[in-house]
Amino acid sequence: MRTMLVAVTALVVLVACGGGSMSGSNGNPASGLTQTVATSGTITAFGSVFVNGVRYDVSAASIRKNGRTVAQAALAVGEVALVRGRQNLDSGQGNADSVEVEDNVVGPIGSIDVVGSELVTLGQTVRVTAGTSFGKGITPADLTGLMAGDPIEVSGLTDAGGVIVASRIARAEANEPMQVLGAIAGLNATAHTFMINGLKVDFTAATVAGFAAGHPADGDTVVARGTSFDAATVMLSANALQPAGTDPRESADGQNAETGQVEIEGLVSNFVSATEFEVAGAKVTTTSTTTFKGGSAADLADQTKVEVEGTLDANQVLVADTIEIDHVAAIELESTASQVDLTNNTLMVLGVTVTVDANTRFEDKSSAQLQMFKINDIADGDTVLVRGYESPAGSGRVLARKLERLPASADVVVRGPFMATTAPQFMIVGITIDATNADFGQVEEQGSMSAADFFARAVGQIVEVRGAAAGGTVTATKVRIDSEEDR
Repeated sequence: MRTMLVAVTALVVLVACGGGSMSGSNGNPASGLTQTVATSGTITAFGSVFVNGVRYDVSAASIRKNGRTVAQAALAVGEVALVRGRQNLDSGQGNADSVEVEDNVVGPIGSIDVVGSELVTLGQTVRVTAGTSFGKGITPADLTGLMAGDPIEVSGLTDAGGVIVASRIARAEANEPMQVLGAIAGLNATAHTFMINGLKVDFTAATVAGFAAGHPADGDTVVARGTSFDAATVMLSANALQPAGTDPRESADGQNAETGQVEIEGLVSNFVSATEFEVAGAKVTTTSTTTFKGGSAADLADQTKVEVEGTLDANQVLVADTIEIDHVAAIELESTASQVDLTNNTLMVLGVTVTVDANTRFEDKSSAQLQMFKINDIADGDTVLVRGYESPAGSGRVLARKLERLPASADVVVRGPFMATTAPQFMIVGITIDATNADFGQVEEQGSMSAADFFARAVGQIVEVRGAAAGGTVTATKVRIDSEEDR
């Protein structure tokens, strides 16, 4: 029996690494080498499903959201998904066996802090950034489109303090059960209660399933669901409790998976050095052969958003083959699109070349509301919103992290690093801004500014401009220094 197990294990490792396998990504012979993949990250586009820069065919996959089997149409851009399947090493494309989405929290809003860009629901603090997508029916598509008491579902990445950095907020479906995903603390086995951040969970009447020891323990990452919530005591009475099952380091049956490729998108925490830190709760290390994209090992620090790809060692540490460092999307352009180039995946916005790639999040908020929205759906004259960063640095080109198509509008928004020219003009990413008749508004809630104050204080700052475009110049009606560094 031991000899047979060794042989089977060797075969699994060989196939998972692509060695000797002639199965293609669609399972057909001789279409390329494949490797098994478990990847956790934000859905950026559909057709089929794009996660962590890879397109996964989901035609034969089981798809679940919040514990229910659903169709692909029930998923949305911005939701964090766990995909298991196989990736073709020649094409880079994948075939999904399963796609699992578990919202971090589903429940009524307790409070909203518009100035601080945060809300609280079921005792969970949710932070909103420019990278947060908002679902249908939230108008305007920001925190001002929501009210205390609104039932919402939130998907995102959790930082070391338990704060959910939201990648998507949507209105919850009618009669959708409340739920919270997080790590257990303060377990009281006698009273059948525990805490997940600011929420007390009573699991006395819950169906408890899936725990190796038969019961939960402090530190376990779980999903608790229920229909009864006491806002006064911030307590959820759970009717179901199970392990979260969102860790790509575990196989589909909940056991440790030490073969194949593991990919995790998340925020760096517990950073000690470039060879000792965590991402989304997984211990990560680098080696001399680790490849860095978008930065270097020197850029690693707590709260840095990264995508790590590698394999697990015997101690369940993710040994990184590649680490892609995410940049703050400090540049924002809202205007009409032109010169859409499908060959080079570029378009022009206000004279700036915008490039999209497999990590660009696509959303259609026009009247068409296409779920399978991509760059080829954009026509000259469409109103678009781009958020991204300059790449390469100093090039004047923008790499889009998010591209939205909006209802037609003549309004123009430009946000980015201030570049002085001759007042009352200045530039942002090569765009000339004429602020002759602009209202300089407020900065850091300290009151109105004069033009002189603005030009003295704007150097080295991020500036947001609203106005109209004509003849290669944006005539500003409102200008302000933007203090939101996490956008």
